Amino acid sequence: MNGPVITDAMRAQLAALFPAGTTVRNSGATFDNPDRVTPYTDQISAGFEHQLASDISVSADYVHAFGRDLLMARALNPTLRATAVTSPNVRQGSALLTTITTALQAARPGFTPFTGNVTTFEDVGETDYDALMLQLEKRFSRGYSARLAYTLASSRGNTSGGGIPFCQVLDDLNLDRNEGPTAFDQRHNLVVSGTALVPRTGGLSVSRVARALSGTLFTIFDSRVDEDRNGTLGDPLPAGTYSGSGANAITVESDGARNGAYGPALFKLDLRAGYRFNLSEARRLDVFRRDGIRLCRPNALGMLR
Repeated sequence: MNGPVITDAMRAQLAALFPAGTTVRNSGATFDNPDRVTPYTDQISAGFEHQLASDISVSADYVHAFGRDLLMARALNPTLRATAVTSPNVRQGSALLTTITTALQAARPGFTPFTGNVTTFEDVGETDYDALMLQLEKRFSRGYSARLAYTLASSRGNTSGGGIPFCQVLDDLNLDRNEGPTAFDQRHNLVVSGTALVPRTGGLSVSRVARALSGTLFTIFDSRVDEDRNGTLGDPLPAGTYSGSGANAITVESDGARNGAYGPALFKLDLRAGYRFNLSEARRLDVFRRDGIRLCRPNALGMLR
């Protein structure tokens, strides 16, 4: 028999430790915020399209989206270290947690104070997204079609999008220090695609999609150092050039803030070949084969970084 076996003696021991009706304290409490509201996102867009020829058009679109009242976690029993290196976390409590504990002790005599993490959520998160989208398209005619699309975008806010600020010290969320690009920021996105019929083959077609992306943003930090002593090992290192070690190491520039460095750029090429068999006037059979090539190198596509 695989796995642990529960014996009668073990069941008896559990029954002695936790009699029927026993309540067990949750190790991580979360309190609802009665004043919270529903987060929302508004979007504004404008676009222009012009026909250059019977089968060629060019377009430009601008999009601005702003998210407001986004929920962010606040620790009601935050920790503080004595030093920035290796010292233990010590729970500090807060005025709101004291009020909550007092009310619980009045309702449940013998209730012991919280010793672990206690969280509530507040509507203090804000994000802004801007994007300029350009496109040149040649619609299918004379046996082929093609499209060139480019997006320049920026997504920033006082939250990375995960809802947990890394820079809370005691009761201060320090949202100004949390300002920076979100985890969804994709600065450059270039896509070239198209389809072509191969002449004199009776039904052979070739399609391709080539995509070039700027690298993903990330934060450079040293997990051995807790600069603000708040127990979160994610404080950004000062601005500068940083190089990794080991296999596939990269060198990046960081501006010293959250999400202050770009990872390697990405290039991906997808190819598809297909053949159409005309079985009858009403029936056709399409057969396809697809291949993909992905390149991800720190020095590739430097103009997109």
